[in-house]
Amino acid sequence: MNPRKINYDTYISKHCARYYGWLPASKEHRQRSKTKPLKYFTLCATEAIDVFMLEKEGVLPRDSNGNLPNVIICESELGDAAEIRVLVRPPVGEAILVGRLEELITYQDDAQDKKLLAKLETIQPSKEQRERLDRREKSLRLKGEFPFDIINFDTCGNLLNPDDDTNKLLYESFEMIFDLQKPTHSFLLLVTTPITHIHANLQTRFKRDFESNVSGYPQIQEALQSAIGTVSYDKIAYNKRIALGFAKSVVTPAARKHGWCGEHKGIYIYENIKQRRILSSVIRFSKSSGASDESVYVEDIIRVIHQMPQYYSYKNSLKNREVKEHLREVKEYREKIRDQYRQKP
Repeated sequence: MNPRKINYDTYISKHCARYYGWLPASKEHRQRSKTKPLKYFTLCATEAIDVFMLEKEGVLPRDSNGNLPNVIICESELGDAAEIRVLVRPPVGEAILVGRLEELITYQDDAQDKKLLAKLETIQPSKEQRERLDRREKSLRLKGEFPFDIINFDTCGNLLNPDDDTNKLLYESFEMIFDLQKPTHSFLLLVTTPITHIHANLQTRFKRDFESNVSGYPQIQEALQSAIGTVSYDKIAYNKRIALGFAKSVVTPAARKHGWCGEHKGIYIYENIKQRRILSSVIRFSKSSGASDESVYVEDIIRVIHQMPQYYSYKNSLKNREVKEHLREVKEYREKIRDQYRQKP
């Protein structure tokens, strides 16, 4: 058990993003995919609020054996993974991969790996070699599970500090998702990142891309004047600037690079107990259609300008009866399912 872990059972402001953003978009995506059960990837933590919320609301079906067959989970802590396995009950243990997502998804064989694999039958691998082989095997399993219908990229890392070595790897793993999703035609992405600390180079890129959009697209300029009353980047409120910057300078380039067009269903910014701000974007992606991509992009940015983000402070969210009641119902549902497991022989 990670001693620094967050208690998501009482994290009301985060549940605002789930309730107002993740849930309705997932239900809509479910309606678009009536012919098959959805496949879901998540980093759900031990409380698994997102998993049980989507099950309770009919997005994720449980089979006749009481298992969730289309849920794949990645968890970095071994003890937490064991707890999640008991709680969520995927049909096989391999559905929960123990390791850091960014390390597993970006793993690539190098010359040393190829040499080791060729000699495996004749040598006894060292501890370091065994660990690397284990990580390689998990990486292959994870990549083999793609594509997914809904991906919940909710790590504890910061996507907005890509020059840091650890976060660079996280950023690379975010980009790789778009490549691994190529076999499907559409998917829903839920991506969450802290926004309190943003690297200076990225802040500069946010402003540069914003000004390029203003000068290059009259429709975007008109939308800014209409919704905000200014086209000056520095005069726009911080939350709006970061929401636009993340959509234009992080999400769109990563998606376009691999042939995807995005439609933002919502952007939500909430505070944690330390008043640090976290951004959660909900985007539906579809395969690029070529000539119409530019108009789709402009329409999407205009939608962000007029409608996003929605903001939930930690303090005010505690007064939101609707969200608190829904979180209570999800936890009650989770415990009901857990009790049913206990009663089985």
